[in-house]
Amino acid sequence: MMKNHTAYPLEIIPLKRDDGCLWQPISNGAYSLVELLVVLSIIAVMAGVGLAVLSFSGRQMGFQGVRGEIVSMLRYTRSNAITEKGTSTLVIDPVERRIYTCARRTVGLWHFEDNTNGNSTGAFGNNAQLNGDADIFVDGRIGNCFMITSIGWAQCGTIPIMTQNQGISIECWISATPPALPTKRTVIELSNGGISIEDDDSIEITYGGLSTRTSPAFIPYQRWTHIVMTYEPDYTLSDNSGILSLYVNNMFVGSKNGIAAVMPGKWDVMVSNPVSSFIGMIDEVKISVIAEIDKITLESDISIIEGASALATPLMIQFDKKGNLVQPVSPLTFISSSARDSFILEVTFWGSVKIR
Repeated sequence: MMKNHTAYPLEIIPLKRDDGCLWQPISNGAYSLVELLVVLSIIAVMAGVGLAVLSFSGRQMGFQGVRGEIVSMLRYTRSNAITEKGTSTLVIDPVERRIYTCARRTVGLWHFEDNTNGNSTGAFGNNAQLNGDADIFVDGRIGNCFMITSIGWAQCGTIPIMTQNQGISIECWISATPPALPTKRTVIELSNGGISIEDDDSIEITYGGLSTRTSPAFIPYQRWTHIVMTYEPDYTLSDNSGILSLYVNNMFVGSKNGIAAVMPGKWDVMVSNPVSSFIGMIDEVKISVIAEIDKITLESDISIIEGASALATPLMIQFDKKGNLVQPVSPLTFISSSARDSFILEVTFWGSVKIR
């Protein structure tokens, strides 16, 4: 005959002792300490593997990102040289582990097209305040121009000088009138530099204690002449020296190597001046500074090979105003620390960038 048993929930199992008494019921869903340790060990192993994969993937993505950044910076550097009509430079510095663009940025521009109560409109908020017999004349190089018949000048505000070795570019068009007596005539005057015509009719440029000039009787009278003065730091040299260059009508006529000692701050700009006034017409004055525009920092585990050896000193990739390379550059190989990923950077003479 079957005995009746008490019904228990499925998850509870009643046990009897030898004396017929019931043990305390236990749960069927409980885990032992050994099981918990096994599960935790498996989770730890899988987490470690996952982190390693993610870390490697991150390094690969970072390396690929460097490639894209370099290509983008090279194209920007070349475009800036064409737009600003002057050289722009990409610097690859393996010592400081960084790559940066030194490009031109216009900070002053005066067309001298109008005269409203003694003021001529200039770009970047720097209007030209006309003084003396300075006036606006209709027959300029492009449109109207700035004209002085005896003693006149224009206060043109200030420009920013950001570093002690600031690169700079100054350009203008002039049509000089012969003076009654040989004398110095100031074309552009900055707080520590400028362009002038000397008493022997040579053109002199100065900047931060450096100076260079043309031969005597160089300036043509009553003819439009284009003058460009540049100071470009050499970023491959540790002493921060550079080169001061003079161009007349797009021809190189002189230079001076050295360190331009300038004081950072806001520099006054004056076209002509009251002491050594220019006589004639001046037009299209433009001032640009050469500044560090963009940069990336390389990871310490990325190596750079130039030709057959590791790059040990800063390398400049420089474009001229036409977008062509100033000097040929050997192919550069960038290699990741694992040596599993690399790319070769080539820049052609015409400025095109190739990655392979």
